[in-house]
Amino acid sequence: MPGNLLFDASSLVYALKLKKLEVLYDNYTQWLVIYEVVNALWKEASLTGTLNLREALKITEVFTEAIEYMKILSPHSHENAILSLANKLKISAYDASYIVLAREKLDTRNRG
Repeated sequence: MPGNLLFDASSLVYALKLKKLEVLYDNYTQWLVIYEVVNALWKEASLTGTLNLREALKITEVFTEAIEYMKILSPHSHENAILSLANKLKISAYDASYIVLAREKLDTRNRG
């Protein structure tokens, strides 16, 4: 499904752990995910102990390579739409940003 999926941090970490990197190819994420993936791996290695540091660093290396094959979206220039949608749906601006970015990509594809 190239070009059809928008990954958040948790789904991206899940794909990395399962070694299902092909699902990431030519799909989307937003730039905030870079911080969140590293933070999630830090939590697992430093706080919960579900990964050791060596494992977390290895996953981070794979992530660094994998993200090169993804399309990185920016919420910049969508701030008003994000805030309006978050208010309307009573969700976080973070969650609303994924909806706004997904809608934008869907609209772009339907126009093209």
